[in-house]
Amino acid sequence: MRLNDFFKGSDTSLGVFYPMHYLVAVFRNLELARDAARKLSQAGYHEGDVTVADGPEVIALAKDETGLGAFLMQALSRFISAEQTYTDHDLEHAQHGAGFLVAHCPTDAIKTEVWGIVESEGPLDARYYGHGGIVHLAGDSFPI
Repeated sequence: MRLNDFFKGSDTSLGVFYPMHYLVAVFRNLELARDAARKLSQAGYHEGDVTVADGPEVIALAKDETGLGAFLMQALSRFISAEQTYTDHDLEHAQHGAGFLVAHCPTDAIKTEVWGIVESEGPLDARYYGHGGIVHLAGDSFPI
């Protein structure tokens, strides 16, 4: 499934990447992301709730967010070291061959279970986008 078709609802909030109720994990390469997705599938997670993407697909998704309003909100988010900072970090990984796993986790219980499986695969970065903000699960060691 293409990444831009995967998200149930919007993948942005005020022009900034913020896919509500999704866990995003970044791996050194696409094969490691696929390995994590296979483990989720073996654990019973539906194909429609988990996808993987390569760097070029993540870059293309970011380029879809255009327009003056999106540009201004992304700049503001960078200025205050908010959500866009993480997107920029992901795009840097994408340019260097990273693989991405995205899982829809509509409840805290599902998020916890998915993370328990994904964590064992050693992602470089991982975060969950929830109502209360971004929950950092791995990596993202730069200050925000």
